[in-house]
This record gives sequence, structure tokens and C-alpha cells, in this order.
Amino acid sequence: MRVAELPRVVEALRAPIQSFVRESRARIALVVTGSGQVLAQHGFAQRYEVMNVASLAAAAHAAAGALGRLTGAGPWRHMHHAGSRQDLFLATLRTPVEDLIFVVIFDTESSLGLVQLFFGKLTEQVAQLPEFRQKQQSQTTQQTFERDLEEGLQRVFQPDASSR
Repeated sequence: MRVAELPRVVEALRAPIQSFVRESRARIALVVTGSGQVLAQHGFAQRYEVMNVASLAAAAHAAAGALGRLTGAGPWRHMHHAGSRQDLFLATLRTPVEDLIFVVIFDTESSLGLVQLFFGKLTEQVAQLPEFRQKQQSQTTQQTFERDLEEGLQRVFQPDASSR
């Protein structure tokens, strides 16, 4: 996923995440890249909480993937932790572009079954988004390489408007 595409992707995720939260009755939801970059969030009170959860979710995702490969168990589908007052659900949100990490925190207003049910619906909705319909690894042709190189050079050598 290109950085330039990020605002469009974040906007596209807004409606499916809001629908998931409403239907599953989750308190907190977060969509994170494998590097811990937040793409969408709902329900956090403070920014530092979002960043902490995002980085820890990315680390847990990487660790679970490594353990799966190491033990021959394959990729993980989801993790669930039942806390005393809140539960945590961490799952891979597979898209044609890249695998994302979905974090949900819910309490007694919901259940693991509801979260799993509406997570399945969410994955179907996200897979249909035009922003995720690109090929996972687009082939670089001479033409696209030259265009991308030219765009990059223009950004680097373009005079800074503030220095005029």
C-alpha cells in the first residue's frame, strides 16, 4: 500500500468499522498495519492509548505469525483473551493488498460469538472495497517505473514554496 493511498483507505474503512462496532456492540475497535500504523479506530479516549495498543497488537501479530511458522501450525486466525471486565479479540484482516490487524475490546454487552460473527461480515465488506481490489504485488513495468521515478524526482527537486 502506498503512503499516498492511505487517506483514501482510511476513509474507506470508516463505514465498515462503524457498522461492525454498532452490530457487535464492541467498545473499542482498531485496524492496524503490520508495522503498527493505525488505519482506523473507534472508542479510544486518548491518543497514547491508541498508539500503545497499535504497537502491542503489531508485536503480538508478528509473534503469533512467527510461532505459527516455527511450529508448523500455519498462520493464526485470531486470538482471544477473556479478562475480568473486558475481552480482547485480535485477528488478521486479510485483504488483497496486505494483511491488517484488527483489535476489538468488548465487555458484557457483547460476546465472543457476536464479535466473530460480525468480524466475518467485516472481512467480506473490506475485501470488496475498491481500495483493496488491487493485485497484491503489482508488476512494475518500464512505463510505471519511469512514471514513479519522475514523480519522485519532481517531489525531491521541486522548489520549496516557502523559500520564495
